[in-house]
Amino acid sequence: MKRLLIILILASFNLAIFGQEDTKTAIIYGNDHTFSLTAPDGWILDTKSGIKQGLHAVFYRNGESWKNAITVMYSNTASLEDKAHKNLDQLIKYDLNQFKSNYSDIKITDGKDIQIKEGVIAKIKYLSGKSYGNYEAMAYIDTGKIGVMIIMSSRTKEGSDNSLTAFEDLVKSYFFITDKVIIEKTKK
Repeated sequence: MKRLLIILILASFNLAIFGQEDTKTAIIYGNDHTFSLTAPDGWILDTKSGIKQGLHAVFYRNGESWKNAITVMYSNTASLEDKAHKNLDQLIKYDLNQFKSNYSDIKITDGKDIQIKEGVIAKIKYLSGKSYGNYEAMAYIDTGKIGVMIIMSSRTKEGSDNSLTAFEDLVKSYFFITDKVIIEKTKK
């Protein structure tokens, strides 16, 4: 029964990706994860524009585009079974250290955790700096096998400030589906 449910969910994901342009919810899946995110009011879910960057669900305001928007949002994942990070706190430390090593003047501050549902929180970090060039809010969510990162990136402080409510709405829309994902490799 669980397998049938997963197949139905993934089939609806294919409909959202390949069949409908106006959907607001994406099901994002990969090794050890399947979760959904829903575009905040006034924002577009785009399942095509970020693919070259490895992003299968990107978000930007109505009337803008992934390429030209002042502020965008997207999600990414990282294994929590990696040598460099075996838990969410280690992943956050590793991730932020990467930013620090690439941008000497980057400013990183802690934000208030966002409660998604009982027992599920997102740890929030804010990044900015002259050499970095963007203003970002990053939410880190522990799913057991992977860390989910939901990122808001803005070219301006004003764009970032004006998008914080939408960022929080996107984070709160996070819904864990399963970590039991089987992706069959196609034969060539």
